[in-house]
Amino acid sequence: MKRLLQVIAISVLASVVLSNEAAGQKTYALGIGGGAAIPVGKLGDTQVTGFNGIVALAVGVAELSIGLRFDGIYNNFSRKNVVSTQAGPTNTYGFRIAGLLGNVIYAFPGTSAKSYIIAGGGLYNTRLDSAGSKSENHFGLNAGLGVTFGLGPIASFLESRYHFISREPAKGGVIHFVPITLGLMF
Repeated sequence: MKRLLQVIAISVLASVVLSNEAAGQKTYALGIGGGAAIPVGKLGDTQVTGFNGIVALAVGVAELSIGLRFDGIYNNFSRKNVVSTQAGPTNTYGFRIAGLLGNVIYAFPGTSAKSYIIAGGGLYNTRLDSAGSKSENHFGLNAGLGVTFGLGPIASFLESRYHFISREPAKGGVIHFVPITLGLMF
């Protein structure tokens, strides 16, 4: 009986120690970034390169090359060939895309810089900035490449992703755009 109690005590102690070690290896990082947003396909026919912003939460385990990242994105594009009249307001008809995305990241081994592949999907909200237009929600996918590197005590990233938003042909068809983002991870 004494031997059984010793084995149980050692098992409990080992499980507590190992679970604390595993919990200590879990990591997360918050990130912010921005850059250029390039319209592609039909969107490129009517809009010019705009800007993007991102807020990210990355979750993973230090020893694993794979992790998760949740992103909130905002992209804004101006209309092509805007003719401005001095007598009235300009006809800009900007187009904005916001989204909440869930992604899987695979990081390649590296020391000071690590390249990674990112892919996922989520809900995109689109709106043409003109009187009477309403925002619409659509599902979409994204995939891209990036690199993380140190900037002093802060990690930074540079990435480019291809976004594909599925819309019915009656609502304008598929939307494609490619943001190039520089950001910081804390």
